[in-house]
Amino acid sequence: MKSKVVGTVLSFSLALSAFTVYHSESVVQAESLSSIKKKQQENQKKAKSSKSKIDQNKKSQASLESEIARIDKLSSDTDAKIEKKKADITQTKNEIAKLKAEIVVVQKRIDKRDKLLKERVNSMYESGGAVSYLEVVLGSKDFGDFLDRVLALNMIAEQDRQLLEEQKKDKELLEGKMTSVEKKLNSLQDAMKDLQGLKEQLKAQKAEKDRLMESLQKEQGHLEAEMHKIENEGEILKSQEEAFKREQERARQQEAAKRSSGSGGGSTAPVIGNGMIMKPAAGIISSTFGTRSMGNHKGIDIAQAGTVPIHAAADGTVIRAEYSSSYGNVVYISHSISGQQWTTVYAHMSSTPMVSTGQSVSKGTQLGNMGNTGHSTGQHLHFELHKGPWNAGKTNAVNPAAYW
Repeated sequence: MKSKVVGTVLSFSLALSAFTVYHSESVVQAESLSSIKKKQQENQKKAKSSKSKIDQNKKSQASLESEIARIDKLSSDTDAKIEKKKADITQTKNEIAKLKAEIVVVQKRIDKRDKLLKERVNSMYESGGAVSYLEVVLGSKDFGDFLDRVLALNMIAEQDRQLLEEQKKDKELLEGKMTSVEKKLNSLQDAMKDLQGLKEQLKAQKAEKDRLMESLQKEQGHLEAEMHKIENEGEILKSQEEAFKREQERARQQEAAKRSSGSGGGSTAPVIGNGMIMKPAAGIISSTFGTRSMGNHKGIDIAQAGTVPIHAAADGTVIRAEYSSSYGNVVYISHSISGQQWTTVYAHMSSTPMVSTGQSVSKGTQLGNMGNTGHSTGQHLHFELHKGPWNAGKTNAVNPAAYW
């Protein structure tokens, strides 16, 4: 009897204990769910707030991007005006040099005639002046001799008259050329002033762009890669596919031409290491490939002052040649090298690229000149090499310096 009571009590205790544990777990689970729900709500609020800030930031960036694009256009136009003005100055200098050379020739003719005229005057003075017709008549042996003497005098007089007329014309010509030189010099001085003014405008435009770029970088760090992920991505990818097809066909035709000419097709093994591509521009590498302070740099920067040509790193087909708010004036080229697809990118050119979408280019073809367009704070070339097709995430990017 006692054992039954004990068993009953024990069973009840176990059941109560189990209920208590279950209840406790239920309470804990309820609290966890409540906490998670609360955190989700908080995250939703944060996400909403962040989205609002991002949207506002994008609007601010869009305004700055538009202003940078405007300044890039002005700078490109100013660069073109500077080059035109330099050409005008060179032409004016050449014209001045030509006029001065002509002046030397005319002056020599004048000096020569002056000497001749002085000799004629001295001769007339020593002979007592001009010979009169009476002296000619009295000195003549006969009428025939008289006519000969008159004719000789007339010829001398005509020669003297022509000499004086030529001297007068040359002096007028000399005066006219000297006046032209003065005008050209004044024009040259004005052109030099205009050139200086254009350079000051360009300097101010670049300073304003630098200020805007600093604002952009403060807001979002290095925007180049991030912005380009959304810029014309679909169009670039589509153009890339078409360009690579053309590039493959071009490479196939070249290979067939080599075989038919008996030169052989060479090795079909992938080309790696030095010599696969050429360095696309002269200058120092101002920023290397890889991680840096403002983000992962998926290319290298080559910098040099002055007018610096940019060349295609290898034979290929132009995917796109355009203006991008991040890359400025930029060219993408698709290459087929030993059966491997490669893609190169040339950014921040000074003005509209010299090549167009779909164009076939040879290694060394000039694409444009080094510049400062897009997200750039100084003249340089941002150069990328991708093993395979270009993509917005730049997952195929490799260090270009290892391949030239």
